[in-house]
Amino acid sequence: MPDTYKSFGTILGTTAATIIYSGVSGTAIVNSVNFSNVNTAASCQITLEIIKGSTAYSIITNGVVPIESSFQVVDSPIVLENSNTLRARAGLTGSIHALVSVLEIT
Repeated sequence: MPDTYKSFGTILGTTAATIIYSGVSGTAIVNSVNFSNVNTAASCQITLEIIKGSTAYSIITNGVVPIESSFQVVDSPIVLENSNTLRARAGLTGSIHALVSVLEIT
């Protein structure tokens, strides 16, 4: 099984739930998830969930990212199995940048 470290970034361009990492056909170990608020006028709420099948499990709900700051939500490993996903929701459109660092094991 090869192990590959990867980073994935996205801008949450909507306040709707957005998949920020869709996993692999094996196992993925999420090492960190960081949210940055680029808004210069307002703090922003964020929600992060793991989706397993049709069930959403909350990692953080309505956490606040201050103006022009970052918030590291995941700072210890979380294992995602085949077809699990990470989903995020932001309180403001286009203000939150998400960065996910994972170790993919395929």
